[in-house]
Amino acid sequence: MNETLISACQMFLIPATILFAAVGVANSQGLRLLVCLLGLATAGLWIYRVWYWAGLSLIDRWTALGLAGLYGLAWVFTLLIQLKNTVSPGYNRR
Repeated sequence: MNETLISACQMFLIPATILFAAVGVANSQGLRLLVCLLGLATAGLWIYRVWYWAGLSLIDRWTALGLAGLYGLAWVFTLLIQLKNTVSPGYNRR
C-alpha cells in the first residue's frame, strides 16, 4: 500500500476515532449533535481526499474509500440517532 496514503488515512482516522469518544462523554444533547456533525464532516473530507487522489492504484483507492465510507456510515447512523433523541423524549426525560 502507498505510504503516503497510509499517512493520509491515519490523519483522518485518529480525529474520527477521538470524536466517537467525544460523543460518549458529551454532557448535553446539543454538544452530541455538534460532535456528530464534526465527525460527519471529517469523514466527508476523508472520502473527498481519497476520491480525488491522483496516481492511486485501484485496490488502494477502494480500500481507503471502504475505510472512509465505513466511518462515514457510522457517523450518519450516529447523527440520525442523535436527531431522533433530540426530537423524541427518551426514558430519562419523561
